[in-house]
Amino acid sequence: MKVAFSLGSALMVLAGFANAHTYLSKLALDGVQESEGQCIRPYPADRNYPVKDVTSTDITCGVGGVSKTASETCPVKAGSTITVEWHHDNDSASDDVIDITHLGPCMVYMAPLESNGSGDVWFKIFEDGYDAATSTWCVNKIRNNGGKLDVALPADIKSGDYLVRTEIIALHESDTDYAVNPARGSQFYVNCAQVSVTNGGSAEPQGYAIPGIYKSTTPGVIFNLYSSYSSYPIPGPAVYVSGPGNDIG
Repeated sequence: MKVAFSLGSALMVLAGFANAHTYLSKLALDGVQESEGQCIRPYPADRNYPVKDVTSTDITCGVGGVSKTASETCPVKAGSTITVEWHHDNDSASDDVIDITHLGPCMVYMAPLESNGSGDVWFKIFEDGYDAATSTWCVNKIRNNGGKLDVALPADIKSGDYLVRTEIIALHESDTDYAVNPARGSQFYVNCAQVSVTNGGSAEPQGYAIPGIYKSTTPGVIFNLYSSYSSYPIPGPAVYVSGPGNDIG
């Protein structure tokens, strides 16, 4: 199904811009609901503001995220499902999660905690972009589910401490290259949590650098939401799939 935004939709973007942002509010690990901010690296003052420069270290764990550490590293079993939960202002039931105009994909990455996210260490464990059959973006799904998204951890990764990096890319201004016009460009809503994986295997998935996986001109980072489209190229590496031969260990 092809989708095309109207002028009215474009005006909605402008109207919604002031109240559109989001942040990783909390996690549920092994069925245990953590409190707001628990296991998550401390937020900056403007916790729901995006990163736009894909060459900045802020793209790793959000603004100031690589220089901070969470107050605790929370346990979770390999192969279990974690629930990540985003919000706009707070974790109240009335919170709008993220503005409806900020359509785009969701991704989740992991990296060994000891790396602090530096180097070729990040592997993708989840991605969800655009479903042409239903004309639905991942942002639509999390808005309809109170900000929540279920993500399965790989069952075969080594036990140990990891960073879990959550990312939403809002595409309402991604028709313009940020490097050409910094007033526009894709908006990355990035946070990192700290987890301690137990009951793991021996796999060490191939890692990639963040920053490094994206350029401002990468398809999916630059994308015209207001043109006619029937698909969306999710940027970044492929999702790691558990199994023999899929790791570098």
